[in-house]
Amino acid sequence: MVVELKTQLQNLKGHTYWQWLFGTIASLGFLVYGLEAAWLSPTTKHLQSADSPLGYPLSNSAISWIGSINCFASAFFVIAFSYSADRFGRKWVVFAITIPVMLSILLRLFVPNIIALLIARALAGSAASGVFVIIPMYIRELSQTNLVGATGSLNILLQNTGFLIMYLIGAYFEYYTVLWIYLTITILMACLITLAPDSPAYLVKRGRLNEAYATVAFLRGRSIDDKEVKTEIESMQQQEEQFKNQPKLSLKEIFKNKAWRRGFILLMASWVTQTWNGSFAIVTYASIVLQATGSNLSISPEIQSVSFPIIMIIASFTLTAIAERCGRKPLHAGAYLLSSIAHTGLGVSLLIQQTGYSIPSWLPILCMILAVATYAGGVRSMPYIISVELFNFQVRAKLLGLLHTFGWSSVSSQLFAFGPLVDSFGLHYTFILFGVINLLGACIAMFIPETRRKTEEQVMGKLDKKRKCPS
Repeated sequence: MVVELKTQLQNLKGHTYWQWLFGTIASLGFLVYGLEAAWLSPTTKHLQSADSPLGYPLSNSAISWIGSINCFASAFFVIAFSYSADRFGRKWVVFAITIPVMLSILLRLFVPNIIALLIARALAGSAASGVFVIIPMYIRELSQTNLVGATGSLNILLQNTGFLIMYLIGAYFEYYTVLWIYLTITILMACLITLAPDSPAYLVKRGRLNEAYATVAFLRGRSIDDKEVKTEIESMQQQEEQFKNQPKLSLKEIFKNKAWRRGFILLMASWVTQTWNGSFAIVTYASIVLQATGSNLSISPEIQSVSFPIIMIIASFTLTAIAERCGRKPLHAGAYLLSSIAHTGLGVSLLIQQTGYSIPSWLPILCMILAVATYAGGVRSMPYIISVELFNFQVRAKLLGLLHTFGWSSVSSQLFAFGPLVDSFGLHYTFILFGVINLLGACIAMFIPETRRKTEEQVMGKLDKKRKCPS
């Protein structure tokens, strides 16, 4: 497809339309993930009812397993997706992500029992690992430097849109109708991604230079012989040649590099605080948490929970608008500080209720809204934007694979531990704990170097202060 467009690329002054279009199509993977992540919240009432589609109501323990097994399964497939991205290309791995999702939905439609449901959630989880590892990498490699933050924030925007769609259809449609709608959206994404080009960095890596030049020219809206196109491809070639002349980079060799090692450790620490931030538990168990707050608003918890993805979408739009105007570090640390206030406020509000005092019924809901807003507008999204800017494309797949393996294990443990924590210490102390974790996250964010509009050489220099680099 890309090669055929060569003749259309003459006398162009440059634009970003195609970068936005293909970035949005690829980000539909996050919308599909959002549908899956939010699926349990409106579905729990069906699964635990006397008319459960499984034939009997499920226990709280079974719901905990269903809620956490998809994240647990994700951890086992990250490395496979990372390897496949380098072997087969980013585009076709993004397409492959849709296959286990479709199988997962079909299992739930036609094999209604608990074992099939657990397998289905695990299949969806395997796809989620590809979504978070490959799609940000693919979008970053399609986008020009000054657009990386904005196009990268599409991921979280569409993920939150997926939450909203699932909360809405889950509140108004029955179990099987929801699944058919979910399947239709996934098939649409699979069809659209076949129209996208592969990333220029991958094409250079495979020695397909003619396609790489045509792809960059097409995406930037410029002619193939444009100076900026040549400069961009030459930069990729220089990096490729530099690493070809070195021994094959094993993880051991990668971690001997001080800059990469320090960046990896900082992101690992940030991943812990992100996954144990507490907001994902609010999103996953929204109806249950709302019921626990004792809110006497004359609206059902299912309908109240719709406000969360709406707020998250607004926060995502805000991030998209300011991502390239503000530094990564202040956005990242600031989001954590506000999240700490929100989670601590929610915990203290519930503690006051627990001791017999009354509080405004809207206060816990306000804290929950602030928590999910900061989650969507910074805590969740910034590590993904930063991680693809922090590492060279030669090591990006390997290191992001390790980070996401760890991240999925961590978020799975948080979802599974949420119920036991609440049973042991109460909802109030659980959210106060999340507030402390968010405060720690803000401190860690201050140690991560600024990556906004920085070249890879400049970022490496900040990670390894002994290394001289351009300012």
